[in-house]
Amino acid sequence: MYPRLATLPPHVIVASYQCDWRGVYGLEPIAEFVIAGAFEWNYQLRAHREAFARCAWGPDAPKDCPTPRQLTEHRVLMNQTLGVLGYGGIGRAVARRAAALGMRVVATKHSPPFAPTPPGLAWLGGDNDRLLRESDFVAVTVPGQLHGLINRTSLALMKRSSVLIPVSGPPVDYDALFDSLADGAIGGAVLDVWSHGCWRYPEMDCGPPYGPQAQPALRDFSALENALVLPGMAMRDDKFWLNSAAFVGENLANLVRGLPLLGVVRNGTGAARIALEAAGDILA
Repeated sequence: MYPRLATLPPHVIVASYQCDWRGVYGLEPIAEFVIAGAFEWNYQLRAHREAFARCAWGPDAPKDCPTPRQLTEHRVLMNQTLGVLGYGGIGRAVARRAAALGMRVVATKHSPPFAPTPPGLAWLGGDNDRLLRESDFVAVTVPGQLHGLINRTSLALMKRSSVLIPVSGPPVDYDALFDSLADGAIGGAVLDVWSHGCWRYPEMDCGPPYGPQAQPALRDFSALENALVLPGMAMRDDKFWLNSAAFVGENLANLVRGLPLLGVVRNGTGAARIALEAAGDILA
């Protein structure tokens, strides 16, 4: 992922693949992931599949089947309220998708104008408290530099059935969130971003050999039944990894040809240039 530069030997040149997630690529996959998380929360497809398979093909089938209601009941997104906390690029992409599914969409942003209300929104304003009280799902799409926006006070405003879906880690107080989930103060959380380890750039550790074992959070969210814990899937789809591999390949070709490297975030010392020249001679 992103090892701390200070932990790397000084002679190493560091190049990093960084996609343009705010522009050309990123907004749409992240927004799609938020909707996927909301769908998964309501439908619980794998859990329903397992319950059905156990009873329908079990040794005493269908004797031990739950009732049809227990096997099939689920909520639909249509007419539920999605709150978009941070109506920027990602927030607008989330709102478009939610409105197209028939959800009631409300949103906040830092400053006006709030009128006219954008198409697809029930309202747009600056009242985060109102958004938290009204929403069945809260998508936290504010910039990552807003630390602790989701804290004990804001979590206490949410419905006991509400689900939190943040798209960056720093705006969330994870200790407060853990306690709210453990106490049942909110319904749940879809967690694809984290506050520690490789999930917090640039101050992170990413495991051996460049640091201690990375952990996404100090408390074990996987032990909570109402937390769907994920490894950072929102923006890292097949296109992301193919582009990353292409970036590495192009840098290797540039190294052989003596051309400038792409994505350099730190130049090495003179020893690195000597090493590069030697590598170029060997590969040539």
